[in-house]
Amino acid sequence: MMMMIDRFYVDNIPIRVYKNENGVSYPSKPMQVEASLWNGDDWATDGGRTKVNWSYSPFIAHFRDFALSGCNIDGRSNNVGACESSNYWWNAGNYQRLSGNEQKLYEHVRSKYMNYDYCTDRSKYQTPPRECY
Repeated sequence: MMMMIDRFYVDNIPIRVYKNENGVSYPSKPMQVEASLWNGDDWATDGGRTKVNWSYSPFIAHFRDFALSGCNIDGRSNNVGACESSNYWWNAGNYQRLSGNEQKLYEHVRSKYMNYDYCTDRSKYQTPPRECY
């Protein structure tokens, strides 16, 4: 089994990279795209230390040129191996790691914008989910 690299981009900037080195079925559930706004003051903002600045409201989101690429897996069989096929562009060698520029963008996004990482939230997950190892 080859190692799978899952990357999630927003505006061509990598915001999440998962190197599946231990054969975990990731994502573990079918994915969908949802957008929502809610007050996460008490949990999603540095453990409640960073408050929402309501002077920027109303908060509005727009989506355009939205595209998804992925592998369709029958939810009953969960045949993740089917996604390892060389028929998919993302399994080509040049997609197995971030480029130097992508790595810099990824580190910038994580340091500047990432407020919560469920993999490090021991108050919620005493034992981290399998994909966090």
